[in-house]
Amino acid sequence: MRTSGPTAPLVEVFTSVQGEGSFVGELQTFLRLAVCPLRCLYCDSERTWRAGPTYRVYVNGRSSVRRNPVAPDLALEAIRAAGEGFPAPLPVSITGGEPLVHADFLAALAPILRAEGRAIRLETAGVHPDGMRKLRGLVDHVSADWKAPSTMERGDFRELHRRFLAEAADHDLAVKFVVTQAMKEKEFLEGVEAVASLAPRASIVVQPATPFRKIRRAPSMKQVLRLASLALERHPRVRVLPQVHRRLGMR
Repeated sequence: MRTSGPTAPLVEVFTSVQGEGSFVGELQTFLRLAVCPLRCLYCDSERTWRAGPTYRVYVNGRSSVRRNPVAPDLALEAIRAAGEGFPAPLPVSITGGEPLVHADFLAALAPILRAEGRAIRLETAGVHPDGMRKLRGLVDHVSADWKAPSTMERGDFRELHRRFLAEAADHDLAVKFVVTQAMKEKEFLEGVEAVASLAPRASIVVQPATPFRKIRRAPSMKQVLRLASLALERHPRVRVLPQVHRRLGMR
């Protein structure tokens, strides 16, 4: 196992259709990193919370098991393998877990991916401003969350979100609000107004929560459309998108 450069634990590497955000419907190769310090009520990736000794690479419907942790060169090998049979080079979606827990690893990996002509799209909870600072200028798109307090088991991340938005504002940025039945207009609008103030060029994605884990029912479309309308009064770029990959039964 090569260990040149900083390492990180992975969960899986695969190619599929992007199911959320600005590039929904596009083919991408997904690099899913392990470890997440957050506990969202709607989380559908509990297996990513902690690092395991191995990870999986999916190639043409079959998977192989490889050892953790990996250095950037091994991550690149896995990305190439997962893209076998698809037009190259596909964009790489870096997701988790929480990728910015491993910001030094990503800062070393990004130039390698760029050298292959790959677009780099970061998916993050948006609560690690220092990690985002290390990746400034190294990624092509940032999809960040605004975690309203009512969507979390514990923790209040609003101040960290504000600091993160300030760091990410110069990027192509989309900020996702997962809407649950319990979400109040006041906490939703607090996040929208932070985006409008700190990252005015960003787009906002309003995503109805998919029933999973501690979320038993999706919010009503009346609630979702009400919130989207309120957001549009304060910010010019607002979209409503469900988790498309869940609807399609894909990874």
